[in-house]
Amino acid sequence: MRDEAAPPAAVLVAFGAVGSPERLAGGQGEAFRADGIVLKRAALAAEAELTGELFERLEGPWFRVPRSVRGRDGRFVQAGPDGDQWSAWEYVEGAHAGPNGGRWPETIAACQAFHEALSREAAAPWRRLFAGRDDPWSAADRLTFGETDEEPLPPFEPLIRRLRAMLQPVEEPSQLIHGDFTANVLFANGESPCVIDFSPYWRPAPFALGVVVADAVAWAGAGAGIVGLCDEIAGFEQWIVRGLLRRVWECDQHTRRGRDCSAHVFEYERATAALLR
Repeated sequence: MRDEAAPPAAVLVAFGAVGSPERLAGGQGEAFRADGIVLKRAALAAEAELTGELFERLEGPWFRVPRSVRGRDGRFVQAGPDGDQWSAWEYVEGAHAGPNGGRWPETIAACQAFHEALSREAAAPWRRLFAGRDDPWSAADRLTFGETDEEPLPPFEPLIRRLRAMLQPVEEPSQLIHGDFTANVLFANGESPCVIDFSPYWRPAPFALGVVVADAVAWAGAGAGIVGLCDEIAGFEQWIVRGLLRRVWECDQHTRRGRDCSAHVFEYERATAALLR
């Protein structure tokens, strides 16, 4: 029986894929593999086109990326009969480190190398894109950096207030970053870590690492000693504060939209206590 959420036959043909698409773990349940290609819904066609162009040419060292796949018409985004938009990538071998995977030195090194490569990307097309995004993650990002303001919902207010009180000015310039790097790295023997599921934001590069460290302690069993892997970054505590703050604001914004995330507060309270004593 065909998975109704899978890409339709017209999309498979447009990308030159054959066979029945198989749903993959991750990707919010909207990623499918067919004939060595991974297809994923593109919520924002303009973002998917820019990402396709980027991943077609992005190079390491110390990381790799799945190459984007163009459709037969040369575009990175193809529409199905129902109007849904899809993008495609080469399938790469590798596995997530998993909870308690203990691959934080490699993850952090890959994150730093990846963002060094991204630092050369032009600002204009990406910043126009971000201005029009209206989703829980983008709203949380703007709240974290003080570009918008609102009162947090009661379950999140004490921790948001505590983290806000720790904020101090930072001077790092913004650039293109992967704002959800932590769980989007695949490892394979003899290969550099592979960076997948690009979540673009325009923020300072150390902020991406701050999110990684916050996630690692909150959700992946890492101890506070992971901070030592970022010792060379001056004032790194401020990026941890912002990483934690964005994750809590994300919980707030999802809850406002009907997906109750209040149970996650405990994990971020625990991570805050461990990382910011």
